[in-house]
Amino acid sequence: MLSLLSNVFSKNYTSLLATYGLTFLENIFELLYPLLIGHGINDLLEQKYIGIVSLAGVWFVHTGVEVLRNIYDTMTFTRIYNNLVVSIVLNQHQQGVSPSQIAARSALSREFVDFFERDVPKLTTSLFSLIGSLALLLFYDLQIVSYCLFILIPITLLQRVFIKKSLAINHQLNDQLEREVETLTSGNQDLVNRHYKKLASQRIKLSNMTALNWGVTEVLIIAMFILILLRTRLLNLHTGDIYAVIAYAWNYRVSLDVLPAIVQQLSRLKDIAERMTINK
Repeated sequence: MLSLLSNVFSKNYTSLLATYGLTFLENIFELLYPLLIGHGINDLLEQKYIGIVSLAGVWFVHTGVEVLRNIYDTMTFTRIYNNLVVSIVLNQHQQGVSPSQIAARSALSREFVDFFERDVPKLTTSLFSLIGSLALLLFYDLQIVSYCLFILIPITLLQRVFIKKSLAINHQLNDQLEREVETLTSGNQDLVNRHYKKLASQRIKLSNMTALNWGVTEVLIIAMFILILLRTRLLNLHTGDIYAVIAYAWNYRVSLDVLPAIVQQLSRLKDIAERMTINK
């Protein structure tokens, strides 16, 4: 998987770095919002308006950057997919892979582009929010930061369990997809029915597993958040600062919430990459 991903990156690193640079800039703006809103609240309570003006200015610039990134992303990732799918189809044909498998793998290759287009920014945003929220929470209270760090231990162990199970199900799902063209061209009603029932069953299993992973993760986060709220009540903070603490704790929670979906997608990419590089 890593070799295929690195190959895509090395051929398109200029465009990818440009779009990720814009994403990084957006993450900085997002990280500043709780701080700016907190200062704005404190200023309003003192009948001052500089905090609100600062918030509006950052928000305006952020909007412009996000519009630019969305336009640039569409052009960049459409071109990357076109180049990738052509090279994969020709490579698989040279290896003697069956037309049914080539058709399935050319469709599955879109997920590698989706990984760079959606999952990398999502993961980057999650890590940026996680680390940035922890860093800014240090200015308010060390004990709250310790709660946030401790919760990472059970969540990390949980992801290790789910990634193994997800790999097995994704392997079965992709095996079935590679038989799709052959099944559909057979014209056999029973084969077609069984094919789609198996696909539905495997996709339901993946969805249920992701949902269960998210649910258990969320229960752990709820416990952490209750502790943070109880701790905040004991701190001698201004109203705006209390808001900022809660907002950064919430951003930390949101960054952890994306882990189950990313675990599932990485498992899927691992299996797809093996099919692209090994003639099965």
